[in-house]
Amino acid sequence: MNYIIDFIRSMDINTIQISAAWIVSTVLFSALVIYISKHPERRTKLLKTMFMFMFLGGIMIYCYCHYNDLQLAIHGKNNEDYMKWVQNVGNDKTSSLYYVTYVIMRALIDVGAMFSGRYNSEVFNKLPEAEIPFYVLLFWLINLLTFYTTASALLIRFGKDLLRYIRIRTSRISAVDIIFGVNQESITFGRKISDIKGCMLVYVDSVIGEDYETSIANLGGVAYSDKNAMNASTSFLKNIRIKPKKTRVRLYAISSEYDKNLHYARMMSDSLQKLGVLPEHTELVLLGTDEWKGMFFQSSDTKYGYGSVMSFDEREMTSRLLMNKYPLCNAINFDSNGRAIEDINVLIVGFGRIGHEVLRKVIANGQFEGSNFHATVWDPNFENRTGFFRSQYPNMFANYDIAFEPHGGRGNKIFKFLQDNAARLNYIVICLDDRDIARDIAVHMVDRLQTMGYTRNVYTCDSKSVRCYSQYAKECETYWIYDSELLYSGELDKYAMALNHCYFNGKNAQEDWKQCDYFGRMSSRASVDYLIPLIRMIKTKTHSDSFTQEQRENLAKSEHLRWCAFHYTFGFDVMSREEFIDRIKARQNEIREHGQSKMKTTKDTKAMKHVCLVDWDELDEISQTENSITNGNRDYKENDRINVDMVGELIKGDN
Repeated sequence: MNYIIDFIRSMDINTIQISAAWIVSTVLFSALVIYISKHPERRTKLLKTMFMFMFLGGIMIYCYCHYNDLQLAIHGKNNEDYMKWVQNVGNDKTSSLYYVTYVIMRALIDVGAMFSGRYNSEVFNKLPEAEIPFYVLLFWLINLLTFYTTASALLIRFGKDLLRYIRIRTSRISAVDIIFGVNQESITFGRKISDIKGCMLVYVDSVIGEDYETSIANLGGVAYSDKNAMNASTSFLKNIRIKPKKTRVRLYAISSEYDKNLHYARMMSDSLQKLGVLPEHTELVLLGTDEWKGMFFQSSDTKYGYGSVMSFDEREMTSRLLMNKYPLCNAINFDSNGRAIEDINVLIVGFGRIGHEVLRKVIANGQFEGSNFHATVWDPNFENRTGFFRSQYPNMFANYDIAFEPHGGRGNKIFKFLQDNAARLNYIVICLDDRDIARDIAVHMVDRLQTMGYTRNVYTCDSKSVRCYSQYAKECETYWIYDSELLYSGELDKYAMALNHCYFNGKNAQEDWKQCDYFGRMSSRASVDYLIPLIRMIKTKTHSDSFTQEQRENLAKSEHLRWCAFHYTFGFDVMSREEFIDRIKARQNEIREHGQSKMKTTKDTKAMKHVCLVDWDELDEISQTENSITNGNRDYKENDRINVDMVGELIKGDN
């Protein structure tokens, strides 16, 4: 201790003051670092404030220093250079302008040097204030904090790159998930997949806000916004340690700008091919287009592409999420033989894009043996919103009971309708992108139904989420498409791939799914989405893991009703028997001439026609017609029975 005291006593006062300034500035800088580490989203604002404060402080100090130094020169108390300059300026009226300009320019030069760590202590030491400890401390404090502010900005800039480099180089990864588009939805989705072991999460966008950078860092991911990343170049892929024959690459192009998603997916495909990444090691999830267009990115024997492709529209995915979480079979009652004993009556409020998709889904998923379907759509602008929709799916409107009311969801008329039809309404969906208005309508409907003695859930759908309002729940249930297993390709198509594999019976389900066309995929998805909740509900009701003959037959009839509705909601029409017979004969001629034929006798994909779009009992006549020509034993009813059996087996081990 005595040595320390003796050392301090041996120091001159100026050294002590400078040392004190170093200590204080170091403490303040440490506090700044701690604060930024706890609140990284505020670092830019804080650094801007610090820069401004230090700049103004430096200008004030050095202007004062040079002003006093100039005064000494004017009075002949300074060096000869200053005195010669003062004499050249003269004493006329313009001299004051020269003096002011001189002081400001010298101060700006010194402040610029101050940010780089060089201090003009010589000009300060000429002041009388240089003998006062407080001013000495203030001078050095401003200078040192200015340098620390510059250093902290550089550390943040280059430290971020260094941290990203270390994180990538030290991680043991077998897969890279690249998410193109940084927004709240992609951050939410990143949380869904961030816990996958051996996977690196990489975000790419042209501009990444600090709050998003913080969220990405908390997920253990890295973010890129440079030119190489935005161009999906091979150098970028190498930088994130993608090894051609070892690393799996999953690209989620989910930016809010759909055209950019398509463009980025193409650039990434080209770079993956150049790098030599195997197609079977790649996957693509593409936002903003239907699957038919997304299939252009699928690899084949003749072109390079992604090994697995899933493209989706947010509204279509939301309507599928609605059916997944709140299936229509749970809205009505069934007898012990799996036959519905109630009709499906749906009320839809709002008929924009989300309303279109919800109507298609409820029609396809609301068909049950023993039940009739009816939907009422309320929209004050429905006439302007149904023209293209009706022309695209005319047979959907021709075959199902759909009524329209030209009124909004908050007027007296809809609540009068609700009162008159409360007993039969069993599925209510508010399809509006404005969540506040949708919530207002849903809450009032739940309250109104409750006062009438009816317990009904009211669902709301927007382009990104599904909500359920109930009189018993303290708050609404909410499901986001970006926080759901539906979007993660491994879970989305698990059962659909298995069902498709049962029909093709190739090497494995993934390979069969890869070879499956767009409509085949949609058909498999629609079947499992419908049958899984229906079969689970029947098994729960009967407390049995197997079906009786009557249950199986009723489920097969329901599946056929669903199958017909699915085709009608995609624009299909009934193929005539004459055309069916001609196609059978044409197929037989091709087989005789070429030994094989790829023609499907029951379905004409180009003309959007199918011969089996008939009632259940008419399927026997179609089977007999084909068998009479081919001498086969086709039974088209059996297709629906097989679907029921297959899906029942697929979910047998599920809880």
